[in-house]
Amino acid sequence: MDSVYQNNTLKTLLFLSAFLLSGCAFIGQAVIPMESIDKPGGKYNIGTQIFFWTDESRSEQYTVSPDDRRELMVQIWYPAETKDGYQNTTHMVFPELTLSSMANTLNAPSALIRHGATLMSSAVQGAHPVKGEQFPLILFSHGDGGVATQNLSQVEMLVSNGYIVIAPNHTYNASITFDKNRKPTTYKSNITWAEQALHNKKYYANRLIRYRYDDLAFILEKISALKIDDSPNPFLGIIDFNRVGVMGHSMGAGTSYHALINDSRIKAAVALDGWFFPLDDKTFLSKTDKPFLHLAQEEFFNLDISGDLNNSTEGKINFEIHNTLLELNTNSFMVYVKNSLHYDFTDFKQIYIQDRPFSFPIGGLGSVSKSKIKKIMNKSILEFYDYSFKQKEFEVGVLDQYKELIRTSFDQN
Repeated sequence: MDSVYQNNTLKTLLFLSAFLLSGCAFIGQAVIPMESIDKPGGKYNIGTQIFFWTDESRSEQYTVSPDDRRELMVQIWYPAETKDGYQNTTHMVFPELTLSSMANTLNAPSALIRHGATLMSSAVQGAHPVKGEQFPLILFSHGDGGVATQNLSQVEMLVSNGYIVIAPNHTYNASITFDKNRKPTTYKSNITWAEQALHNKKYYANRLIRYRYDDLAFILEKISALKIDDSPNPFLGIIDFNRVGVMGHSMGAGTSYHALINDSRIKAAVALDGWFFPLDDKTFLSKTDKPFLHLAQEEFFNLDISGDLNNSTEGKINFEIHNTLLELNTNSFMVYVKNSLHYDFTDFKQIYIQDRPFSFPIGGLGSVSKSKIKKIMNKSILEFYDYSFKQKEFEVGVLDQYKELIRTSFDQN
């Protein structure tokens, strides 16, 4: 399948491969400098846990055996009771294994990117959830070839402000994931779907987006059960299941909009530089007043502006679908960020130090500063979900301080 979103997502790996032949760790730190994301500013501390769940009702579509069931690694972040001195988790899950697997995939020495294992989060593994409060739940869907932690800046910002976030690695569609024995599984295509896509380019993408949505639906059922892995569900009392939203980047944004339209439990959605090409006609032609926010590069606002999505037939269809669904959603909001590209809407922008003297120029990252796009994203997302779930106003003026960087449309009426 030769779609735009695949090409964009793989840029993250391609920029690494340019230097991997050197095999020199200090060169890696010089040309691929990285830093941990900032601590969020909300009042709640953050706990996190990882689960390995199997959906026994679904066969695995990426393997040959009909007996294989759909397995997912799922991470949850929640407001927690923590104390000084608690050890924060790393940004990556199983970082040494992740980086080693990435290097093996690229047939390159792991020393070049080994320093990525030191990136830290603000979450504490296994911390006890806060008591006596209930919080809205946000499901996060990563991009094609992404991972559950690719937007940890936004995840931790939401949790520190009174939200719970759950994200899967969409197995085989994530760049890497693990099973309960820490065995890695890397990205692969579904050959049967790809063959069908030769006759209908949208076939593969639509099958994939539905398959990913089924992951989210399964997680929502699992987290609402009385028990998790034969133990009492510690999150049952703190999740308000009447306030459930979804958020995603790229293919995950399309997955999120599919969930918004087709799942009555989902009440609001955020799309980050969305790939809407996979949506079927029934979904994007549906009229709705469910709250929807799209944060994106300015190319969505004007196709004459140079971006990195509108370079194929599918890319042009993506923009047409985007415009249509916004017209039919009477409660939609848009923020277009000037000088931004596809990966500016992920933590790749926050982790990679783009302006060092020897930093390698990377496709998919625009010239907008990391501090400004993070503030725009975090403020927009928090204000939007507070509007959707906490009866707060979502005012045009909340982003006035960034008006030189954005174009906004907050009202379709």
